Amino acid sequence: MKRVMKKIFLILSVLMLFALSAAAQNPAKEMPLMMKWFEGRFDNYAQTFEEKESKAEFPHERIHSIFTRVNLPAIGENVFYVQQFMDGDEAKIYRQRLYVFTANKKEKAIELKIYTFSDEKAVMNAHLDNSKLNGLTLEKLDSPKGCEVYWRLNKAGDKFEGSMKKDACKVVSKRSGKTLIITDDLFLTKDEIWINDQAKDEQGNYVFGNKANIHHKLKRVRMFEGWTAILKNGSTEMTGQDAPAEDWTGQRDLMTYDQGGTVKINDRFSAQLAQLTYRNGTKVMTLKIIENSTGKTVAYTWSNPDATRIGINLRWVQAGFTLKK
Repeated sequence: MKRVMKKIFLILSVLMLFALSAAAQNPAKEMPLMMKWFEGRFDNYAQTFEEKESKAEFPHERIHSIFTRVNLPAIGENVFYVQQFMDGDEAKIYRQRLYVFTANKKEKAIELKIYTFSDEKAVMNAHLDNSKLNGLTLEKLDSPKGCEVYWRLNKAGDKFEGSMKKDACKVVSKRSGKTLIITDDLFLTKDEIWINDQAKDEQGNYVFGNKANIHHKLKRVRMFEGWTAILKNGSTEMTGQDAPAEDWTGQRDLMTYDQGGTVKINDRFSAQLAQLTYRNGTKVMTLKIIENSTGKTVAYTWSNPDATRIGINLRWVQAGFTLKK
């Protein structure tokens, strides 16, 4: 009797493990969570700041990624317009794509298919004006075969891991005319996306990617709305306390973000919001006044990293920002 019960227990245990495994590998059920985490804006300013401080041998470029969900039923149910720029400068766009996510039962993963536009200028800033994507069909887009990214939720349920199939993504470079082999290694959590794009030629020679094989570690940004004011006479002394209103020039309804977002105050100075981690591990949000010509920080104030309002008053210049809900 004991042996029979033991066998029954083992069979039930195996069936339970199988059921749990099947549930854990259900991409359709995982899709809503990934879509929620994926949408937003991300920036690796904190990583580049820390690498500059530590004088890293292979520092990363600063990149900013915008992932905006768009309604294009002719293309798919889970579609995103993607726009990425460098150096904190929204004019330095280096990539525009359309991402389409589907549940791939065979791969037991969420499949990301990446599409390129025939006319990128026509859809530029489509995250601000989705109507620029009206009329798009799959026939008007191009997607290199083998460049699909497969995302799988880890066992802990707190991270999606994405990757391409080994040496499957081959594209011809518009610059060199050479065939490049692309690999992509990614992580997505509710607060960050890590991206490790690498490319080599058919002879295995390095083309692009971080040479230390370290991900670009982008953090989700929070958008802030604010204002600035500065004395017109260019004084940087504490002379503005009793200055009349006509001696000031100001701006309102400024939009920026807390991962190195910068707004220009005038030709000499800018204001910057940034989430930083100091060498001792202290995490803060800073509001800096920066000299445009040198990039030097003239002054700054700081608060806890979750702050929803931050300001600075140096008498000759003032600024304040509030989390946009």
